[in-house]
Amino acid sequence: MSNLLSVASVFTYIGYIILAIVVLLFMVLIHELGHYTAGKILKFKINEFSVGFGPKLLQKTKKNGEKISLRAFPLGGYCAFEGEGEEGKENPQAFNNQKPWKRLIVLFFGAFFNFLSAIIFSFILLISSGYDLVEIKNVNENSINYGKFQIGDVIYGIDGNEIDFVHDEYFNNLLTDNVQEYYSKYLGTTDELKNEYSFTSEGKTYYMDEQPINFNVKRDGDEIEITAYINVIYNDKGEYSGWSLYSTNTVNSTEFSIANYKYSFGESLVEAIPFTCKWAWKILVILGQLLTGQLSITSLGGPVTTINMIATYTQTGGFAYLLLLLPLIAVNLAVFNLLPIPALDGFQMIFVIIEWIRKKPLKQNVINMINNIGLIALLCFVVLVDILQFV
Repeated sequence: MSNLLSVASVFTYIGYIILAIVVLLFMVLIHELGHYTAGKILKFKINEFSVGFGPKLLQKTKKNGEKISLRAFPLGGYCAFEGEGEEGKENPQAFNNQKPWKRLIVLFFGAFFNFLSAIIFSFILLISSGYDLVEIKNVNENSINYGKFQIGDVIYGIDGNEIDFVHDEYFNNLLTDNVQEYYSKYLGTTDELKNEYSFTSEGKTYYMDEQPINFNVKRDGDEIEITAYINVIYNDKGEYSGWSLYSTNTVNSTEFSIANYKYSFGESLVEAIPFTCKWAWKILVILGQLLTGQLSITSLGGPVTTINMIATYTQTGGFAYLLLLLPLIAVNLAVFNLLPIPALDGFQMIFVIIEWIRKKPLKQNVINMINNIGLIALLCFVVLVDILQFV
Protein backbone atom coordinates (compact mmCIF):
# COMPACT_ATOMS: atom_id res chain seq x y z
CA MET A 1 0.00 0.00 0.00
CA SER A 2 2.85 2.40 0.88
CA ASN A 3 4.45 1.75 -2.51
CA LEU A 4 1.18 2.68 -4.23
CA LEU A 5 1.03 5.88 -2.19
CA SER A 6 4.65 6.68 -3.14
CA VAL A 7 3.91 6.15 -6.82
CA ALA A 8 0.78 8.30 -6.51
CA SER A 9 2.73 11.11 -4.83
CA VAL A 10 5.36 10.99 -7.59
CA PHE A 11 2.71 11.28 -10.29
CA THR A 12 1.03 14.07 -8.32
CA TYR A 13 4.32 15.98 -8.16
CA ILE A 14 4.87 15.42 -11.90
CA GLY A 15 1.45 16.96 -12.42
CA TYR A 16 2.53 20.04 -10.47
CA ILE A 17 5.78 20.18 -12.47
CA ILE A 18 3.71 20.26 -15.67
CA LEU A 19 1.56 23.01 -14.16
CA ALA A 20 4.71 24.97 -13.25
CA ILE A 21 6.05 24.68 -16.82
CA VAL A 22 2.72 25.87 -18.18
CA VAL A 23 2.82 28.86 -15.79
CA LEU A 24 6.37 29.76 -16.87
CA LEU A 25 5.48 29.40 -20.55
CA PHE A 26 2.45 31.61 -19.96
CA MET A 27 4.70 34.30 -18.44
CA VAL A 28 7.04 34.09 -21.44
CA LEU A 29 4.05 34.29 -23.76
CA ILE A 30 2.93 37.52 -22.07
CA HIS A 31 6.44 38.99 -22.44
CA GLU A 32 6.77 38.12 -26.10
CA LEU A 33 3.22 39.24 -26.74
CA GLY A 34 4.31 42.68 -25.56
CA HIS A 35 7.04 42.83 -28.21
CA TYR A 36 4.66 41.41 -30.79
CA THR A 37 1.85 43.88 -30.00
CA ALA A 38 4.12 46.93 -30.13
CA GLY A 39 5.71 45.65 -33.34
CA LYS A 40 2.34 45.17 -35.01
CA ILE A 41 1.12 48.62 -33.96
CA LEU A 42 4.31 50.30 -35.23
CA LYS A 43 4.30 48.34 -38.55
CA PHE A 44 7.38 46.17 -37.97
CA LYS A 45 7.67 43.01 -40.07
CA ILE A 46 7.61 39.96 -37.81
CA ASN A 47 9.02 36.64 -39.03
CA GLU A 48 8.34 34.39 -36.03
CA PHE A 49 6.69 34.46 -32.63
CA SER A 50 8.09 31.63 -30.50
CA VAL A 51 7.59 30.40 -26.95
CA GLY A 52 10.65 28.40 -25.90
CA PHE A 53 13.96 27.68 -27.64
CA GLY A 54 15.35 24.71 -29.51
CA PRO A 55 13.60 22.25 -31.81
CA LYS A 56 10.08 23.25 -32.78
CA LEU A 57 7.24 21.15 -31.41
CA LEU A 58 4.42 23.01 -33.11
CA GLN A 59 4.42 25.70 -35.76
CA LYS A 60 1.73 27.51 -37.71
CA THR A 61 2.37 29.91 -40.60
CA LYS A 62 -0.09 32.78 -41.03
CA LYS A 63 -1.16 34.18 -44.38
CA ASN A 64 1.25 37.12 -44.03
CA GLY A 65 4.19 34.74 -43.55
CA GLU A 66 4.48 35.05 -39.77
CA LYS A 67 5.31 31.80 -37.96
CA ILE A 68 3.83 30.99 -34.54
CA SER A 69 6.01 28.36 -32.80
CA LEU A 70 6.17 26.29 -29.64
CA ARG A 71 9.68 24.97 -29.04
CA ALA A 72 11.14 22.28 -26.85
CA PHE A 73 12.95 24.18 -24.08
CA PRO A 74 10.79 26.52 -21.91
CA LEU A 75 13.78 28.71 -20.99
CA GLY A 76 12.41 31.82 -22.64
CA GLY A 77 11.13 32.75 -26.06
CA TYR A 78 11.44 35.35 -28.77
CA CYS A 79 9.68 37.50 -31.29
CA ALA A 80 11.88 37.48 -34.41
CA PHE A 81 11.66 40.70 -36.40
CA GLU A 82 12.77 41.09 -39.99
CA GLY A 83 16.19 42.69 -40.29
CA GLU A 84 17.37 42.42 -36.68
CA GLY A 85 20.70 41.20 -38.08
CA GLU A 86 22.20 41.44 -41.55
CA GLU A 87 19.43 39.53 -43.33
CA GLY A 88 16.45 41.53 -44.57
CA LYS A 89 18.00 44.88 -43.74
CA GLU A 90 16.94 46.27 -47.12
CA ASN A 91 13.27 45.88 -46.13
CA PRO A 92 11.86 49.27 -44.99
CA GLN A 93 9.80 47.36 -42.39
CA ALA A 94 12.93 45.71 -40.98
CA PHE A 95 13.67 46.21 -37.29
CA ASN A 96 16.97 48.06 -37.70
CA ASN A 97 15.47 50.37 -40.35
CA GLN A 98 12.88 51.69 -37.92
CA LYS A 99 13.39 54.91 -35.98
CA PRO A 100 15.18 54.48 -32.61
CA TRP A 101 12.17 55.60 -30.57
CA LYS A 102 10.03 52.92 -32.21
CA ARG A 103 12.58 50.22 -31.46
CA LEU A 104 12.83 51.36 -27.84
CA ILE A 105 9.06 51.03 -27.50
CA VAL A 106 9.09 47.53 -29.01
CA LEU A 107 11.94 46.44 -26.72
CA PHE A 108 10.31 47.99 -23.65
CA PHE A 109 6.86 46.49 -24.23
CA GLY A 110 7.94 42.96 -23.29
CA ALA A 111 8.72 44.03 -19.73
CA PHE A 112 5.76 46.42 -19.77
CA PHE A 113 3.33 43.58 -20.50
CA ASN A 114 4.89 41.52 -17.70
CA PHE A 115 4.39 44.46 -15.34
CA LEU A 116 0.77 44.89 -16.45
CA SER A 117 0.14 41.18 -15.86
CA ALA A 118 1.77 41.49 -12.42
CA ILE A 119 -0.73 44.24 -11.55
CA ILE A 120 -3.61 41.98 -12.61
CA PHE A 121 -2.19 39.04 -10.63
CA SER A 122 -1.67 41.32 -7.62
CA PHE A 123 -5.30 42.42 -7.79
CA ILE A 124 -6.42 38.77 -7.83
CA LEU A 125 -4.11 37.93 -4.88
CA LEU A 126 -5.25 40.85 -2.72
CA ILE A 127 -8.97 40.30 -3.29
CA SER A 128 -8.86 36.51 -2.95
CA SER A 129 -6.45 35.80 -0.11
CA GLY A 130 -4.65 39.01 0.88
CA TYR A 131 -0.97 39.09 1.69
CA ASP A 132 0.57 41.45 4.21
CA LEU A 133 -2.03 42.88 6.63
CA VAL A 134 -3.58 40.86 9.47
CA GLU A 135 -7.27 40.78 10.37
CA ILE A 136 -8.78 39.73 13.70
CA LYS A 137 -11.22 36.93 12.91
CA ASN A 138 -12.28 35.92 16.41
CA VAL A 139 -11.79 37.05 20.02
CA ASN A 140 -13.88 35.95 22.99
CA GLU A 141 -14.01 36.36 26.75
CA ASN A 142 -11.40 33.63 27.32
CA SER A 143 -8.75 35.58 25.44
CA ILE A 144 -6.19 37.80 27.11
CA ASN A 145 -7.19 40.38 24.48
CA TYR A 146 -10.91 40.31 25.14
CA GLY A 147 -12.08 43.93 25.16
CA LYS A 148 -8.92 45.04 23.38
CA PHE A 149 -9.30 43.76 19.83
CA GLN A 150 -12.59 43.63 17.99
CA ILE A 151 -13.54 41.20 15.22
CA GLY A 152 -12.73 42.88 11.90
CA ASP A 153 -9.81 44.94 13.24
CA VAL A 154 -7.02 45.14 10.66
CA ILE A 155 -3.48 45.32 12.08
CA TYR A 156 -1.28 47.43 9.81
CA GLY A 157 1.58 48.18 12.21
CA ILE A 158 3.12 47.56 15.63
CA ASP A 159 4.27 50.33 17.94
CA GLY A 160 4.24 52.86 15.09
CA ASN A 161 6.17 50.66 12.65
CA GLU A 162 4.01 49.84 9.64
CA ILE A 163 4.00 46.40 8.05
CA ASP A 164 6.31 46.66 5.03
CA PHE A 165 7.16 43.47 3.15
CA VAL A 166 9.74 45.31 1.00
CA HIS A 167 12.06 45.39 4.02
CA ASP A 168 10.80 42.09 5.47
CA GLU A 169 8.82 43.92 8.14
CA TYR A 170 5.99 41.42 8.26
CA PHE A 171 3.58 41.09 11.18
CA ASN A 172 5.52 38.23 12.79
CA ASN A 173 8.88 39.97 12.32
CA LEU A 174 7.66 43.27 13.78
CA LEU A 175 6.10 41.51 16.76
CA THR A 176 9.31 39.52 17.38
CA ASP A 177 11.39 42.72 17.23
CA ASN A 178 9.00 44.41 19.63
CA VAL A 179 9.40 41.78 22.35
CA GLN A 180 13.22 41.83 22.20
CA GLU A 181 13.34 44.08 25.26
CA TYR A 182 11.86 41.19 27.27
CA TYR A 183 14.29 38.54 25.99
CA SER A 184 16.54 38.59 29.08
CA LYS A 185 13.96 39.79 31.58
CA TYR A 186 14.04 36.59 33.65
CA LEU A 187 17.45 35.29 32.61
CA GLY A 188 18.83 32.90 35.23
CA THR A 189 15.68 32.58 37.30
CA THR A 190 12.02 31.67 36.84
CA ASP A 191 10.90 32.54 40.39
CA GLU A 192 8.73 35.43 39.22
CA LEU A 193 7.11 33.17 36.60
CA LYS A 194 6.03 30.39 38.96
CA ASN A 195 2.55 31.86 39.33
CA GLU A 196 2.17 32.47 35.61
CA TYR A 197 0.87 29.91 33.14
CA SER A 198 3.29 27.06 32.39
CA PHE A 199 3.17 24.09 30.06
CA THR A 200 5.30 21.10 29.18
CA SER A 201 6.53 20.22 25.70
CA GLU A 202 8.86 17.32 24.86
CA GLY A 203 9.69 16.91 28.55
CA LYS A 204 10.64 20.59 29.03
CA THR A 205 8.76 23.19 31.07
CA TYR A 206 7.95 26.60 29.60
CA TYR A 207 6.45 29.70 31.19
CA MET A 208 4.26 32.39 29.62
CA ASP A 209 4.27 36.00 30.75
CA GLU A 210 1.81 38.63 29.50
CA GLN A 211 3.43 41.70 27.96
CA PRO A 212 1.67 44.81 26.61
CA ILE A 213 2.18 45.69 22.95
CA ASN A 214 0.95 48.75 21.04
CA PHE A 215 -0.84 47.74 17.83
CA ASN A 216 -1.74 50.11 14.99
CA VAL A 217 -5.22 49.12 13.89
CA LYS A 218 -7.75 50.11 11.23
CA ARG A 219 -11.25 49.95 12.71
CA ASP A 220 -14.42 51.15 11.00
CA GLY A 221 -12.42 53.38 8.67
CA ASP A 222 -10.33 54.96 11.44
CA GLU A 223 -6.67 54.37 12.26
CA ILE A 224 -6.19 53.92 15.99
CA GLU A 225 -3.59 52.56 18.41
CA ILE A 226 -4.58 50.02 21.00
CA THR A 227 -2.61 48.31 23.75
CA ALA A 228 -3.16 44.56 23.67
CA TYR A 229 -1.21 41.60 25.07
CA ILE A 230 0.95 38.75 23.89
CA ASN A 231 2.42 35.92 25.93
CA VAL A 232 6.22 35.87 25.89
CA ILE A 233 7.47 32.30 26.36
CA TYR A 234 10.52 31.41 28.49
CA ASN A 235 12.25 28.11 29.20
CA ASP A 236 13.03 26.85 32.70
CA LYS A 237 16.19 29.02 32.74
CA GLY A 238 14.23 32.17 32.03
CA GLU A 239 15.55 32.36 28.45
CA TYR A 240 13.32 33.69 25.70
CA SER A 241 11.74 30.88 23.63
CA GLY A 242 9.14 32.68 21.52
CA TRP A 243 5.76 34.34 21.82
CA SER A 244 2.10 33.48 21.48
CA LEU A 245 -1.07 35.45 20.83
CA TYR A 246 -3.04 32.84 22.73
CA SER A 247 -3.72 32.48 26.45
CA THR A 248 -2.30 28.95 26.49
CA ASN A 249 0.19 26.96 24.44
CA THR A 250 -2.73 25.27 22.66
CA VAL A 251 -3.96 27.20 19.64
CA ASN A 252 -7.72 27.42 20.18
CA SER A 253 -9.51 29.09 17.26
CA THR A 254 -12.59 29.67 19.42
CA GLU A 255 -10.50 31.81 21.75
CA PHE A 256 -8.58 34.05 19.34
CA SER A 257 -7.71 33.84 15.66
CA ILE A 258 -6.13 35.97 12.95
CA ALA A 259 -5.82 35.66 9.17
CA ASN A 260 -4.56 37.57 6.17
CA TYR A 261 -6.76 40.56 5.46
CA LYS A 262 -8.63 40.15 2.17
CA TYR A 263 -8.88 43.51 0.45
CA SER A 264 -12.23 44.67 -0.91
CA PHE A 265 -12.73 45.09 -4.67
CA GLY A 266 -12.12 48.84 -4.48
CA GLU A 267 -9.13 48.48 -2.15
CA SER A 268 -7.61 45.85 -4.45
CA LEU A 269 -7.98 48.17 -7.46
CA VAL A 270 -6.25 50.97 -5.57
CA GLU A 271 -3.52 48.84 -3.99
CA ALA A 272 -2.65 46.58 -6.97
CA ILE A 273 -0.29 49.10 -8.62
CA PRO A 274 1.63 50.19 -5.48
CA PHE A 275 1.74 46.55 -4.34
CA THR A 276 3.38 45.57 -7.66
CA CYS A 277 5.75 48.54 -7.50
CA LYS A 278 6.81 47.47 -4.00
CA TRP A 279 7.65 43.99 -5.33
CA ALA A 280 9.70 45.56 -8.13
CA TRP A 281 11.57 47.69 -5.61
CA LYS A 282 12.14 44.65 -3.36
CA ILE A 283 13.74 42.84 -6.30
CA LEU A 284 16.04 45.82 -6.91
CA VAL A 285 16.94 45.83 -3.19
CA ILE A 286 17.83 42.13 -3.42
CA LEU A 287 19.95 42.77 -6.53
CA GLY A 288 21.77 45.51 -4.65
CA GLN A 289 22.42 43.09 -1.78
CA LEU A 290 23.82 40.55 -4.27
CA LEU A 291 26.15 43.12 -5.82
CA THR A 292 27.40 44.27 -2.39
CA GLY A 293 27.90 40.71 -1.14
CA GLN A 294 25.11 40.84 1.46
CA LEU A 295 23.44 37.89 -0.30
CA SER A 296 25.13 34.90 -1.90
CA ILE A 297 24.62 33.66 -5.46
CA THR A 298 22.74 30.68 -4.02
CA SER A 299 19.86 33.09 -3.34
CA LEU A 300 19.19 33.14 -7.09
CA GLY A 301 17.55 30.49 -9.22
CA GLY A 302 17.11 29.79 -12.92
CA PRO A 303 14.15 28.25 -14.79
CA VAL A 304 14.62 24.80 -13.22
CA THR A 305 14.58 26.31 -9.73
CA THR A 306 11.56 28.42 -10.64
CA ILE A 307 9.66 25.40 -11.95
CA ASN A 308 10.56 23.36 -8.86
CA MET A 309 9.54 26.24 -6.57
CA ILE A 310 6.16 26.66 -8.29
CA ALA A 311 5.49 22.91 -8.15
CA THR A 312 6.57 22.49 -4.52
CA TYR A 313 4.77 25.55 -3.16
CA THR A 314 1.58 24.77 -5.07
CA GLN A 315 1.62 21.13 -3.91
CA THR A 316 2.24 21.95 -0.25
CA GLY A 317 0.35 25.22 0.09
CA GLY A 318 -2.37 24.89 -2.51
CA PHE A 319 -3.35 27.36 -5.19
CA ALA A 320 -3.22 30.22 -2.65
CA TYR A 321 0.59 29.97 -2.93
CA LEU A 322 0.32 29.97 -6.72
CA LEU A 323 -1.64 33.22 -6.50
CA LEU A 324 1.30 34.71 -4.58
CA LEU A 325 3.91 33.38 -7.00
CA LEU A 326 2.19 34.72 -10.14
CA PRO A 327 2.72 38.45 -9.46
CA LEU A 328 6.19 37.73 -8.06
CA ILE A 329 7.32 35.85 -11.19
CA ALA A 330 5.72 38.40 -13.52
CA VAL A 331 7.39 41.40 -11.88
CA ASN A 332 10.69 39.46 -11.76
CA LEU A 333 10.57 39.02 -15.53
CA ALA A 334 9.74 42.70 -15.98
CA VAL A 335 12.65 43.92 -13.85
CA PHE A 336 15.28 41.45 -15.06
CA ASN A 337 14.54 42.02 -18.74
CA LEU A 338 15.20 45.74 -18.32
CA LEU A 339 18.60 45.19 -16.72
CA PRO A 340 21.62 46.16 -18.91
CA ILE A 341 22.74 42.54 -19.28
CA PRO A 342 23.79 41.13 -22.70
CA ALA A 343 21.04 39.22 -24.50
CA LEU A 344 18.31 40.94 -22.45
CA ASP A 345 16.03 43.74 -23.65
CA GLY A 346 17.68 46.31 -21.41
CA PHE A 347 21.04 45.76 -23.11
CA GLN A 348 19.47 46.04 -26.58
CA MET A 349 17.91 49.33 -25.52
CA ILE A 350 21.38 50.65 -24.66
CA PHE A 351 22.56 49.92 -28.21
CA VAL A 352 19.56 51.76 -29.63
CA ILE A 353 20.14 54.77 -27.35
CA ILE A 354 23.82 54.89 -28.38
CA GLU A 355 22.80 54.81 -32.03
CA TRP A 356 20.25 57.57 -31.41
CA ILE A 357 22.93 59.77 -29.83
CA ARG A 358 25.62 58.98 -32.44
CA LYS A 359 23.16 59.36 -35.35
CA LYS A 360 24.51 56.12 -36.79
CA PRO A 361 24.37 52.47 -35.73
CA LEU A 362 27.17 50.42 -34.31
CA LYS A 363 28.56 47.71 -36.57
CA GLN A 364 26.11 44.83 -36.65
CA ASN A 365 28.84 42.20 -36.37
CA VAL A 366 30.04 43.83 -33.14
CA ILE A 367 26.51 43.86 -31.73
CA ASN A 368 25.98 40.23 -32.74
CA MET A 369 29.27 39.15 -31.18
CA ILE A 370 28.47 40.89 -27.87
CA ASN A 371 24.95 39.42 -27.83
CA ASN A 372 26.14 35.91 -28.65
CA ILE A 373 28.82 36.00 -25.98
CA GLY A 374 26.32 37.50 -23.54
CA LEU A 375 23.72 34.85 -24.33
CA ILE A 376 26.21 32.03 -23.76
CA ALA A 377 27.39 33.64 -20.52
CA LEU A 378 23.80 34.17 -19.37
CA LEU A 379 22.82 30.55 -20.10
CA CYS A 380 25.92 29.29 -18.27
CA PHE A 381 25.09 31.51 -15.30
CA VAL A 382 21.47 30.31 -15.26
CA VAL A 383 22.61 26.67 -15.33
CA LEU A 384 25.13 27.40 -12.55
CA VAL A 385 22.61 28.99 -10.18
CA ASP A 386 20.21 26.10 -10.82
CA ILE A 387 22.93 23.55 -10.02
CA LEU A 388 23.84 25.40 -6.81
CA GLN A 389 20.23 25.06 -5.65
CA PHE A 390 20.42 21.27 -5.79
CA VAL A 391 23.95 20.54 -4.51
